[in-house]
Amino acid sequence: MDRERYLRQQGVEGLGVDRLRSMHVTVVGAGAVGNEIVKNLVLMGVGAVDVHDFDRVEIHNLTRSVFLREADVGVGKAQAIVARAAEIDPNVRLRAVDGDAWRTLRLADLERRDVLICAVDNFEARMRLSQLCLLAGVDLVNAGIDSRHASIEAFRFRSSDDTACFECHLPESAYQKVAERYSCGWLRRRLLAENTIATTAITASVAGALAVQAALRVGGAAGGSQRVMIDTRSGTSTAAALDRNPECPGCAPLSPRPRRVPARGDWQQALAAHAPHAEAVLLSDAVIFGYACTECGPTPQTKRYVGHRADEFDDRIMRCEACGQLSARVDIRTEAAVGDLRQLFGSSPPPAKFLLARVGEPDAVCIDLEE
Repeated sequence: MDRERYLRQQGVEGLGVDRLRSMHVTVVGAGAVGNEIVKNLVLMGVGAVDVHDFDRVEIHNLTRSVFLREADVGVGKAQAIVARAAEIDPNVRLRAVDGDAWRTLRLADLERRDVLICAVDNFEARMRLSQLCLLAGVDLVNAGIDSRHASIEAFRFRSSDDTACFECHLPESAYQKVAERYSCGWLRRRLLAENTIATTAITASVAGALAVQAALRVGGAAGGSQRVMIDTRSGTSTAAALDRNPECPGCAPLSPRPRRVPARGDWQQALAAHAPHAEAVLLSDAVIFGYACTECGPTPQTKRYVGHRADEFDDRIMRCEACGQLSARVDIRTEAAVGDLRQLFGSSPPPAKFLLARVGEPDAVCIDLEE
């Protein structure tokens, strides 16, 4: 490695080459802000960067994405960004991960990261990433923009078990937005029109710079959670400490932080060893436990749906194929009796990332089904 490459930043406190080269950062979201975040991380010489995104490049992305070209239209965003970012600094280990981060990001891997930077555009994804980072004990930096403002929130899960999470200060309207995406239980709404936010490269570049600064802990305290908001038109900014909400629906059930236990292919044995008296568990994903038509009873559809994640389907499954009526009864659960899990899945792992079981009050254990 040519240390002269990073000579000009050596005089800045906290930006030593060895420290940055040892860092491993996960970036979720490869849109306008994600582009800027990856660009800054690579220019700073961060050792390893993983980029997660499930989306494909579209022509309108080009006005807000420094790495993308017309030839990239139709290519996975993460792949396109990583390919060009690698040209900036061959010393940085870059990895593109195509797919929904909730599916592709394992807790065991996240525990080994220094920080996750969230650059997604919906509340649900941010809530889920906040939950993963809290369970893994990894710092989370959340970046958001609109046509005028850039907002950065830093949640220091690594340094504190009692810091605010992303949901601690969410208004009720945010939960209403999430609910609009689903109809019955956790079935996706068919043909839901997603709202798009007008943005520019200016707000994206400001958010990307602030996000990386927060991720590298430059110019700010590493203790509690904090939010910084900048008005890119007026140049004014505000900073606020974020106190933990003891009644937060996101982190209250996870306080104190549950112990993570790998299932190692046998969730029943892991549960018996670490939570032997648990009669019920919380599921990280909503699962379909039953399906029947109120007119016809069980139908051929039953086997296709039962035992799967609810969000794999949309509300069209409410229509029975046999009688054609909207009369299907779907049993969707995010909490289940251990006996019901055994009956439905046997020794096979349920279709979820993890199970949460109470050991005592308030101790809990997280059975990691992906390790």
